[in-house]
Amino acid sequence: MRLRSTSPLAIPAVILVLIAAVIPLIVLSASVISGADVISIWSKSSVQRALIFSTWQALLSTALTICLGLPTTWFLSRYEFFGRQVFMALVTVTFVLPTVAVGAAFLALLPKGLHHSTMAIVVAHAFFNISIVVRTVGPRWNSVDDRLIDCAQTLGASPLHIWQSIILPLGKSAILSSAALTFFMCFTSYGIISILGGPGLATLDIEIYRRAVQLGDLSGAAILAVAQMLLIVTIFFIWSRGRTSELISFRSRTLNPQKLPLGPKCFLFGVAAFFVAPVLALIASSMRTGRSWSLTGWRVLLGIQNQKGIEIDTWQAMQTSAKYALIAAGIALPTGIAATYAFSHRQSANRQLSTLTILPLAISPVVIGLAILITYDFDPFDFRSSWLLIPIIHSAIALPFVIRAALPVVQGIPNDLRLAAATLGAGSWRRLLTVEIPLLRPAISTGFAFSLAMSLGEFGATSFLTRRESRTLPIIIAGLFGRAGEIPRATGMAASVVLILVTAMIVLSVDRKSYS
Repeated sequence: MRLRSTSPLAIPAVILVLIAAVIPLIVLSASVISGADVISIWSKSSVQRALIFSTWQALLSTALTICLGLPTTWFLSRYEFFGRQVFMALVTVTFVLPTVAVGAAFLALLPKGLHHSTMAIVVAHAFFNISIVVRTVGPRWNSVDDRLIDCAQTLGASPLHIWQSIILPLGKSAILSSAALTFFMCFTSYGIISILGGPGLATLDIEIYRRAVQLGDLSGAAILAVAQMLLIVTIFFIWSRGRTSELISFRSRTLNPQKLPLGPKCFLFGVAAFFVAPVLALIASSMRTGRSWSLTGWRVLLGIQNQKGIEIDTWQAMQTSAKYALIAAGIALPTGIAATYAFSHRQSANRQLSTLTILPLAISPVVIGLAILITYDFDPFDFRSSWLLIPIIHSAIALPFVIRAALPVVQGIPNDLRLAAATLGAGSWRRLLTVEIPLLRPAISTGFAFSLAMSLGEFGATSFLTRRESRTLPIIIAGLFGRAGEIPRATGMAASVVLILVTAMIVLSVDRKSYS
């Protein structure tokens, strides 16, 4: 009976995912089954190189992320120290920064000899994904009983032995989950690769885009997209089954009062510098043209100075990005909150619907963009030219983050509060407005902020669907870095600074109020 009363709340979320992901992916898969030459596409050298590079750069990126992330997670989850909240804020922000802006930041930071290199890509991926390790493994290690470690020390166990025999085994499932998700993020990397990869380094996502848009080989792109989708969905659900925490919030128990040793302090300082240095280098590069200091890039970006060959309407792009972000958040937030109430009850049908709603997170945005390009280009779904399609896709990508922000809060609302309000004569709507919404306010704020951030920075799906009059800021940035010359580069750096600062301010304002 309860299932009947709660499942309808999930219908808007299910419809959203059907429109944005399920139907397009089914059509995409059908286009491959219907007669495309599957074997010939895999025999092409460019495809083979893209597959090999996608795999081994993802493995290297995952290894570096885990190596940096595990010690960082241990110190953050077990010790209280000055600046810890600031450090956690940095961890939060890096995960939601626009990927094209992150690529631009490392282009500014690294010497020219490392531009368009595998090392640049791997380091940028580690910067972006350390948050996954902290947010996934941190709650597990945060719950380890100090007495267990004290007993091991009393019995003569060395710190290394304690780490190998207690700490790592207790966090094993969370570590594997974070590694799987990190591999997924790196394997499907598109924005970072498009900026840092150059012409010689391409992942499968880059190859899919190149074949679909530049070569007009939609059937070949569809084959690659379906193959990647099957691989990544498998990896993603390995992570999904073993996850132990949320990627958004990380509330700690009372932390160890003892001081953090000097060695860990130096390590954390180095990681903090690793987070901050690319942004500072990006700001500096935006104020340089060639070897001299100059604000030419900012003047071109703001429309104060005209530059031959650079025709961009920055204000229009900002307005378009803001409009898409607000619409996406306006769709994702109520849809996600309603779905959260349905999923907070643990019936098997609701769990299956919950799995469905995280599908947009499990599929590469490039694959989703290609699927939509193919699906909504003919009757009865011929509305690919509609500008509303882009914020709908953005809202579907943001939906899992809204649900994961709200679910722990909804499940934590004591049923006694609802019963007490009902006893006092409050109807269901009044109970929702006066009792539950105030308790949900932090989750609502977080879901709204993450929806805005995800939409502002989304690049993969948007690159397939955008038109000249509806270009977003990430599309503008990618176009600027695709041009030769110092002035387009400086202008791209300036646009990346704007995008990073706006995204960071949105997320930090909510993180400071709700989770510090």
